[in-house]
Amino acid sequence: MVFETQIIAHNEIAKGTHELTLKRPSDFVFQAGQYLQIALAELTVADPKGASRLFSVASSPYDLHKIKVVFRSSGSGFKDTLIHMPVGSSVQIEQAAGRFLLPQTLTRPHVFVAGGVGIAPFMSYLYQKIEDEWDYPIALLYGNQNPESAAYLKELKLMSSQHRQFALNEIYERPTPELFVTLASTYQDAVWWVVGPPGMVATTVNGLHLGGIEADRILTESFDGY
Repeated sequence: MVFETQIIAHNEIAKGTHELTLKRPSDFVFQAGQYLQIALAELTVADPKGASRLFSVASSPYDLHKIKVVFRSSGSGFKDTLIHMPVGSSVQIEQAAGRFLLPQTLTRPHVFVAGGVGIAPFMSYLYQKIEDEWDYPIALLYGNQNPESAAYLKELKLMSSQHRQFALNEIYERPTPELFVTLASTYQDAVWWVVGPPGMVATTVNGLHLGGIEADRILTESFDGY
């Protein structure tokens, strides 16, 4: 199903990182962890990849008024066009899809590993669930070049300070298998959810395997360049 909707806000939420807020159509449904496709009628800057892209939803499924997506300002024709579209401009979105569905009930500890804008599906989940009581803890391992480039860092720090079962761990170093071997030993009983660029995801999974985490306790979503 395709929906016509409007841009209601633009925000630069970290260095080189843009958040786009759209009006949520009344029939648009999604679950935390899913993505949508945004299509533009025309581009003001040419883009060899075309006039549409996929983005994970960063807002809560409980927010019936807004849909938020977040992306790096990489300079592509699509992104440049989208960033400079005025508030009120129309775009098309397709119904949400994807099988990377985050847990609605916790039956054991979970670790979220986010690289850059891979934080988006985890923000959707945390915005939805942070006020609930959790029977098991969630740890977020959040990797960025530096704090200035870390989207939603202020919100995440606040969540961590207010929810006893949520721990935020900031990582400002290049990921290596050895790093995740060490982290695996800290969270040996957890289910691992890994989202980010393909190289980061592969490195993380390799380290977790070396650290003794079984494959059926590692779920991944790679964000290819767009």
